[in-house]
Amino acid sequence: MPAVFFTQLRHRALVDAEGKPAGRLEDLAVLPLGLKPPVTKLLVRGPEREEWVLPWDVVAEVPPDVEQPIRLRAPLAGLSPVALRPDEMRLGKIVLDKKVVDTARKKVVRVNDIELAEQGGRLQVVGVEGGARGLLRNLKSEHLAERVARLLGRELPREVVPWEVVEPLETELTRAKRQAVYGKLAKLHPADIADIMEELNPSERAAILTVLDEETAAEAITEAEPEVQASVVQMMEPEKAADILEEMEPDEAADILSDLPEAKAEELLETMEPAEAQEVEELLEHEEDTAGGLMTTGPVAFPPALTVAEAIQRIRDEAKEAETIYYMYVTDPQERLLGVFSLRELILADSSQRLEQLMHPEVVSVRAETGLREVAELLTKYNLLALPVVGGEGELLGILTVDDVLNLILPMIWKKRAVKKFI
Repeated sequence: MPAVFFTQLRHRALVDAEGKPAGRLEDLAVLPLGLKPPVTKLLVRGPEREEWVLPWDVVAEVPPDVEQPIRLRAPLAGLSPVALRPDEMRLGKIVLDKKVVDTARKKVVRVNDIELAEQGGRLQVVGVEGGARGLLRNLKSEHLAERVARLLGRELPREVVPWEVVEPLETELTRAKRQAVYGKLAKLHPADIADIMEELNPSERAAILTVLDEETAAEAITEAEPEVQASVVQMMEPEKAADILEEMEPDEAADILSDLPEAKAEELLETMEPAEAQEVEELLEHEEDTAGGLMTTGPVAFPPALTVAEAIQRIRDEAKEAETIYYMYVTDPQERLLGVFSLRELILADSSQRLEQLMHPEVVSVRAETGLREVAELLTKYNLLALPVVGGEGELLGILTVDDVLNLILPMIWKKRAVKKFI
């Protein structure tokens, strides 16, 4: 049997074993497992307009001629309706005319048709089709368009995405069902997930992020554009959104909350763990485009009397969550900044040397109110990867990394996602 398309089956007449009308096919149910999910049931509009669900095993023949009815094995009186299982998916309802993710090309595709093939007497889902040909077939105009194309010496292209790389997007699925369905999407790099999210509406974005683990979801949101970040966090359940915000660096979480309505931001801060919420709230007190508004709190800092060996052990024990450990800082008991040293200097130093002997006391730093332009100039002038941010008494408030600044000051046309809009 050659490939058959869903739109060639939908609304097709059925006849029983005696040739009597048995209704029309409305949809197909599949088990969304494996590379080519099998069709398991037929959803039928019966002769009296009643809805039936029949097992695929009652199908005797699906003629290649789309004008011919689908033949069943049993007489009408012998057909026994069954129920859909919770793990079965209605192919037409969930996939046709919907957006899906092509996880191989990391893009969103609108499905104009679904390709099926026969294997062992049962239909299997092979792929989905976007593009003009699938749309024309859906509109019953494919053959006319083919004739016109031949007259012009051209061919109608096909855009088929193999099912093994297709991820359906369905916001009405339960959380447990989405976790089973979105397995392929969860394996993508967070930056690719961010690109995909930008092609979806807010509810679709929230549906995807709800089933990702918090770390992956946080990284994906961080990679997205600011308007996408705010919209997706606003659409999520507060508990899930708070868990994701806790996984982010405090400055990134603060940036998102500053773009939300005040009431929503307050709700999320109250839902977050108190320690993480306090860090974010401190950052929200600063102007957004200043060093204080962009900095990350909790930099790696040590007392001056600590030895190199002790500092290395403390890094192993305590610095796993630090944004960067290229530079480490030395502070007094009042947390005032005394000096700085690099990770390279620490590793190469004698293990018994004290940090006050290793550190550079002349530290390039900025105040919390320092503007982005001045920060960028200092990073460039001294070829730094990070700058400490200090308060009025010289106390170390946080650090500002070069990527924090570049994300805001680089021309938009240099950004990958902005470039894509012009291609």
